[in-house]
Amino acid sequence: MIQPTSSLPDILDHVWGLLIRGGADKKHPFHYPVLATFGKQLVQQRTVVLRKALKPERQLLSYSDQRTQKITDLRQQPEGGWLFYDHGSKEQIRARSIITLHHQDQTAQEHWNAIPPAARGDYLGPVPPGTPSKTYTDNLPTDFREAPTEKNTQKGFSNFVVMVSEVTALDYLKLSRAGHLRTQFHWREDGWRGSWVAP
Repeated sequence: MIQPTSSLPDILDHVWGLLIRGGADKKHPFHYPVLATFGKQLVQQRTVVLRKALKPERQLLSYSDQRTQKITDLRQQPEGGWLFYDHGSKEQIRARSIITLHHQDQTAQEHWNAIPPAARGDYLGPVPPGTPSKTYTDNLPTDFREAPTEKNTQKGFSNFVVMVSEVTALDYLKLSRAGHLRTQFHWREDGWRGSWVAP
């Protein structure tokens, strides 16, 4: 348990432990963070699924349809801001990152192959996500709704993107009635540099 007597290295380990659990456990609050990207006119935010967190590589992995606004934003400015919050433990993590997009390459293919056909619907929309519609649409092809198969979902690979976020900064906040606790960590060539900051 993190407390004021915890060391900065212990807090950093704790932060990465939370992120790793968030990527691995669909029921963990950190499995559904908010990702912000920076467009030409404003910041765009949306909830995404954290697929995996890799501590040694400082990476957060998520997926997207290549036709979305966030991919357009990231192609112009490959930076992202992540927000994680656990209401139960009252812990917040903010992460800054540089995001690399993998589209129709080996990394994308490896991840695509691991997705069961029934879970590929997000990448099969006949029209790009965000396209206006006069009536309700689930934006799914009929053959997918009837019976997802390896064959009828394969076309979704052309829209599938793996977003690999290399974390460059972390901000950890622990809320407590006894006194809030906050630290920051910045990546340098020789490793993480941590500091206490006022909450």
